Amino acid sequence: MNNDVIFTQLRDCFTAGYTLPQFCIDNNIKKPLFVAADQNSAYFLWEIHVQFWYDKRMSAKFALVFNKVDSINLCPMNWNVPSLEVKNISEINLADFDKIIVFDTRRLNPPVDKAIYLDELLLKFIFRVYVEIPLLSFIQKHSGVKLLVINHPKLKENENNTEREKKMLSEFKESLLVNLVKKIEESNGEKVPTPYDFFGYTNQEVYELLEQPEAIVNFDGSTSLQDRPSKVVSIFDGKRLTANQPEHYEHKIYFVGNCIYFGWGVPYDKTVESHLQNLINEKNLPYCVENESQCMSLRYQDVFYNLNKLPVKSGDIVFVNPLFEHPVTCLPFIDTDPLFFRPHNHGEVFADGLHINEIGHKVLAENLFEFLTKNNFFQDVEFHYPPPPIPHRYGIPKENSISPANFSQNQELEEYKKKLREKRFSVGAIVMNCNPFTLGHEYLAEYAAARVKKLYIFVVEEDKSEFKFADRFKLVQAGVKKFSNVEVLPSGKFIISQKTFSGYFNKENLQDVAVDSSEDVEIFAREIAPSLGITIRFVGEEPEDTVTRQYNENMRRILPQYNIEFKEIPRREINGAVISAKKVREALHKKDFDKIKKLVPKTTLKFLRENFSA
Repeated sequence: MNNDVIFTQLRDCFTAGYTLPQFCIDNNIKKPLFVAADQNSAYFLWEIHVQFWYDKRMSAKFALVFNKVDSINLCPMNWNVPSLEVKNISEINLADFDKIIVFDTRRLNPPVDKAIYLDELLLKFIFRVYVEIPLLSFIQKHSGVKLLVINHPKLKENENNTEREKKMLSEFKESLLVNLVKKIEESNGEKVPTPYDFFGYTNQEVYELLEQPEAIVNFDGSTSLQDRPSKVVSIFDGKRLTANQPEHYEHKIYFVGNCIYFGWGVPYDKTVESHLQNLINEKNLPYCVENESQCMSLRYQDVFYNLNKLPVKSGDIVFVNPLFEHPVTCLPFIDTDPLFFRPHNHGEVFADGLHINEIGHKVLAENLFEFLTKNNFFQDVEFHYPPPPIPHRYGIPKENSISPANFSQNQELEEYKKKLREKRFSVGAIVMNCNPFTLGHEYLAEYAAARVKKLYIFVVEEDKSEFKFADRFKLVQAGVKKFSNVEVLPSGKFIISQKTFSGYFNKENLQDVAVDSSEDVEIFAREIAPSLGITIRFVGEEPEDTVTRQYNENMRRILPQYNIEFKEIPRREINGAVISAKKVREALHKKDFDKIKKLVPKTTLKFLRENFSA
């Protein structure tokens, strides 16, 4: 890891509230001496000094090994920052300090007892802040969820390696597959040999497998992937598909990690997730496997943004690959490297030094399944994890900190808030696309308006329907005008939009796919509903469209967690069949206004006759 990355992450950790002084205290370093090789070490000295300057519980001394000076200018931009007084190490009694922290990568000669090198210390510190604390906090937040940490399997030097593996190790590991993409691009249709020829893939299929998916950074900091309908890649609703997911299940298994667990270079039905799903299906276990991994490099925070948006519940299992080399000692950790040490009988499993092929994915899935089975992760047993540490901002202990977290732990306050919520008047919400507005929509609005004092109807604003948003919005306004307590609003970009629930606009192609709409529901519950005081959300049953039915199920599960009631009512029927906007559109294409008349209110019928009768 280069110095620029460490420098940025050191500042990020400080901003997050877990300081390097606190890390030193946690590791029994109470009297540190920082040793710099020369004036150039001021690059890190400033960041280190600031953290100890703010935290008054312990002091730190600084010294130079060479080129004795009286002071170090910590701020080269000539701001009004005092210089740091230093001494030559030969003038300091090292016995006064419990650790000597060396800034330079050059090792002290002769060696000094108690010496720790800053690069090693900072990696441990950053790992603690970026990995261990977020994982432990996630476990504390989601009790009953079973979390395991897995590493990124890598090709290691071994006397039993094949000639091909030895060649890969002698070349730059990461360039092989990237260069392969360039060769295919420049081949003008001529066959280019690839590590995937053994599996019978064409150059075009290899190109698709290795083409980096486009990442989308969401407003909450999490990332998703640009949808890519492809028989080998298959990215829908922002994530890679998993093959053979069951329609009925009780729990989910999530994978959150980097390119290996995304399945870079592997078809969607040959990823570790798809292989694991097949093993689970063979044993009739009630689990559905989800691939939440992405192709990431050095953006450690992406893993934890995405981890914290998972709609997990008690009994779910989460595999996390935190992109760090250090093993996690505070949580169950699976070291996957030994699976691929030679000798083994798997054959060639590495496409390059850092990525495994579909054979490797199958081996990985089989061993993860064996680990889950042997350690009873499929059983209804409790796993006890250590609590996360208390973050200390400038040495302020938790009991002196006034924060929402402290108040939310007060049971008496929670009971009082519950009584206050009971005094609120009821505010309802419906989200409708209305493509176009039908008697079914009118029935749902009438039912909801009769049960709340105020009803908001959000009309989906994305212009991806047959009827334009402006027309749909006017039709809804006209159709509910008779209800005095109803207000019609545009949904904006955060309620059933391309940003929050892209799968909604591709429903015809996703009827047999498990679609995750939890982000859209979470945003509504956490951000939209409190802004309007919404206490109940109404929906109609969905007997035909599986995507909308899954959306309803997510609302049923998530909304009560935010004290929002979920109310699903039967759809209005005519002659034993539910009314749907799709039937109206089909009749409109045939200009069958007699049929349309039975399905829509007068306001919609008038609009359709005026605009589509010719």
